[in-house]
Amino acid sequence: METIRTILTGISQIFLQRNTLSGALIAIGMYFSHPALCAACLLGSLTGTLTARLMRFPENEISQGLYGFNASLAMMCILFTFGLNHTANPAVWLLGIFTAALTVPIVSLFLRHNKPALTFPFVAICWIMYGLTTYYGLFGLTNTPLPELTTTSSALSMPFYAWAEVNFGSSPLTGLFLLAAVAVNSPGSAMWATASAVFAASIAHILFGIEPNLLANGLYSYSAILIACMFYGKRTTDFYYALTAVFLAVPIQYVTAATGLPPYTFGFIAAVWIMLFIKKAIKQYTTAYQTT
Repeated sequence: METIRTILTGISQIFLQRNTLSGALIAIGMYFSHPALCAACLLGSLTGTLTARLMRFPENEISQGLYGFNASLAMMCILFTFGLNHTANPAVWLLGIFTAALTVPIVSLFLRHNKPALTFPFVAICWIMYGLTTYYGLFGLTNTPLPELTTTSSALSMPFYAWAEVNFGSSPLTGLFLLAAVAVNSPGSAMWATASAVFAASIAHILFGIEPNLLANGLYSYSAILIACMFYGKRTTDFYYALTAVFLAVPIQYVTAATGLPPYTFGFIAAVWIMLFIKKAIKQYTTAYQTT
């Protein structure tokens, strides 16, 4: 029972929550995009949890789900990239498990140095796996055409597609479950995240002229959702940090995509790291000023 709680807590940590119900709702939601993504979501978190225990990392870190969420994302990424057309191929699942396990020591490295790993372990490992797998032609890429969301009514579902995109989902129903998963633990985070998704899409359209269908599918908004969950708070400065980070994340994602790399959540990672550095610098300056 404790392992099940840890698995679900790890899944909830994708959205910076720590709630087993949130994790369960996320896993259920993934089913509506693809049953394989639901299985990968759960199996990835289990892999991260068991790997951390095998490596004898602190149990308090494991029980908080800190080794589950990157592993869950990594496995969903592998299944989304290579496996949705080949779900019966055990090699794809083994690659997913291997990739999920590789995130664990990277997470531990960040924890040992008291630095926020965020979703960097998943992104770094999946970039490597994507490069190696495509270079050697081990698996064909999943060909999932984007739905046409060019009507006004369908475009209104953009925030739900953005929520789903965090976990490689493609169904607004998935997005609704993921939104609910955050809302049951932090309603404020859910509201900030949904508003941030719309804000990010507006920035992408104004600055880079991103075509409406890409925006409607949430492809430039999912990092904004994670940023809002990261910075949500009741102080005015929390709002400004979140707003600025979202503004940074969009061009970071645009440039990353232009290199040919899948952007994944790198926009979220880089923008948050930059804002945390600025936040720390402001705090140090304020402290130094007050002592003089």
